[in-house]
Amino acid sequence: MLKAPSDAGLNKIKKAVMSLSVEKKMEVLTLLEEELFAARFKSLLTEFRESAKKHPITTEEISGEVEAVRQKRYEGTN
Repeated sequence: MLKAPSDAGLNKIKKAVMSLSVEKKMEVLTLLEEELFAARFKSLLTEFRESAKKHPITTEEISGEVEAVRQKRYEGTN
């Protein structure tokens, strides 16, 4: 297993990235986005679930919101 870089090592990495061209920075960004997608998505789902527990909504409330949006859209097209 790879050892996590120390703060000094992380600072070297940051400095190296700062010296890259925009194109190379985009490559690094893409690499990080791909690497971290699953973790970020899982974190987002956790936030949604916690929010839903704190602020539950009934099926009737959801239906009311859907109907309100439909009505606004219908009125906007006429």
